[in-house]
Amino acid sequence: MNEVYIQKNADLLLNSFMTLRDGKFYFVDGEDEHILRDVFLFKQIEKVEFRKLGGALIKKSLLDEMDADDLVKSDQVLLNRLSRKAKNIIFSYQNKYVYDQVVGNKLPELDSGKEFELYFSDTFKIVEQNKKNGYVNKVPEKISIALCTDENLVKHIGTLLYSVDENTSSFVDTYIIYDNLSKKSLKKLTSLNDLLSTVTVHMIKVLDKQQEKLSKILLKNNGLPVTSCYRFILADLLSSLDRIIYLDVDTLVLRDLTELWRTDLEGKFIGGVKDKLNVAQKIVSERKTYFNSGMLLMDLNLFRKYDICSDLIDFAVDIAEYCEYGDQDVLNYYFMDSYEFLDTKWNCGRKFLEDREKEVGIVHFYGLEKLWNNIVYSFYVRENIINMEHIYKLYQYRFLQKSKSLKGNKVTIVVTLDIFKYSKTLESVLLQSYCNIEVKVIDVSQDDRVKAKVRKLQLYYPNLKYYEVTLNDDFSRVMNFVIKNSSEHIFFVKSPYVLLSKTISDLMEIILENQADIALVEYRTYKLSKFMYYFVEKDNQLEDISGQSKLNSLNGYLIKKEIFDAVGALNFEDNESLTATILEKADKVMVKHSDYLIKVFD
Repeated sequence: MNEVYIQKNADLLLNSFMTLRDGKFYFVDGEDEHILRDVFLFKQIEKVEFRKLGGALIKKSLLDEMDADDLVKSDQVLLNRLSRKAKNIIFSYQNKYVYDQVVGNKLPELDSGKEFELYFSDTFKIVEQNKKNGYVNKVPEKISIALCTDENLVKHIGTLLYSVDENTSSFVDTYIIYDNLSKKSLKKLTSLNDLLSTVTVHMIKVLDKQQEKLSKILLKNNGLPVTSCYRFILADLLSSLDRIIYLDVDTLVLRDLTELWRTDLEGKFIGGVKDKLNVAQKIVSERKTYFNSGMLLMDLNLFRKYDICSDLIDFAVDIAEYCEYGDQDVLNYYFMDSYEFLDTKWNCGRKFLEDREKEVGIVHFYGLEKLWNNIVYSFYVRENIINMEHIYKLYQYRFLQKSKSLKGNKVTIVVTLDIFKYSKTLESVLLQSYCNIEVKVIDVSQDDRVKAKVRKLQLYYPNLKYYEVTLNDDFSRVMNFVIKNSSEHIFFVKSPYVLLSKTISDLMEIILENQADIALVEYRTYKLSKFMYYFVEKDNQLEDISGQSKLNSLNGYLIKKEIFDAVGALNFEDNESLTATILEKADKVMVKHSDYLIKVFD
């Protein structure tokens, strides 16, 4: 051991244990490891060798730095304190120390209470001192919020800020943090100042040296971009501000932010809303405290006073591999016992929406199922979330109308509903990522519940129209009337099919890039009772099928209206004749061999 100790220039050498039980020796081989200070706590959780002094070789000068009280602490606490002072910690797999389990000895369990000092930073001590000193956080009259973005998120910022503008009685300064945005995106964001009444937008570019430091944080395992870490440096970027409300872009504000803004953090660095714990967060799970980082109320003065930004980046670099939820885990580990829990209404995700929809202040569409990327499962088991997404679409519609962003290539989506059970077809249409649409429902169900559902949805969608077809009505006459009064492109879908979120946007792209008259997609099936897909693997390729004279129906077709103008009235009771007539007038027909439509069945 001494040879490794000298060779590695270690001041704290820990040795892997060999255990004796059942008359056998058990051990693990491995290469010597250099242990970073910030990683030491994770090792205490994972390996018994990091919480027992047995087998440890410690430099005397390191022990001399300890107080007398430290030396009478438990092995776990003493090793923890030694790790904070040590300059070079080595873990060696020499198995020189044997732990005898034969006589009933048990390997020591992790002690996780506050007194065992499982902390990654001293922020909890600062908070305790703040309370003793009667620290008072500054709350300016004017609200400040921060958003962090890249090119992919720019298109969602307008709706979020419109919701702030509509619901907040105070003036709001919004700081949009970015690194590399196109001129078009920058112009789009700065032009918001001409649209919003109480919200003022300020663009803040991350400095190259800051970007370089942040790029060392390897969060690739969870798919999060480096922009998710910009919240670490808000105190440095916004040096003149006392506090900030940070918001993820996938949020929507439904209440006045003034109440949140004036919340007393009681000497703590940040405030956040409690989130569900994951088994991966082993240290914080012992305390049963974990917050979601999609909305944060931050005391920037405290961050600057204790140089938190720089230390937080270094910490994130060291522990990134232990952070399943990226920046959120980093913040929870670093600020253990130094943050304030806020009311759930200020960051209400899908796990907390039930029975609280009327109280929601900020709804957060977090996780993989963004409101602009719904999956079929969502429409059938997440009713409360879908309701919130309808509210989001209403704000989006109003913002787009106000900004006059909906120009050209409008699509009329004709939705035929024949049974209430599968009326989720309509919601999948309304929640399309393509915004320049109008929706026309053809109700052939003879079921008042369908009409009631459409009427309810019309409260959120001014672009939704309803046409009832009774047994005495001529279905073809209604369809021809609807088509005659439609926009320049028409898409057809019927129940029980559900659309993926990008169906219309991708089909429009095919039409425009290929100068096609018709674009269509294929489908897979989904068994609702088992939540299971049935499909044949597709190659996701485009194919020109111009010249074909026969297809099954118009379901899943996006068609230029001029085709209908050229053929006149059609018989929608005869699918074979209908599709043949349409195809005959089309010069170019493209099919995408990919499942954009999902046929739902029991």
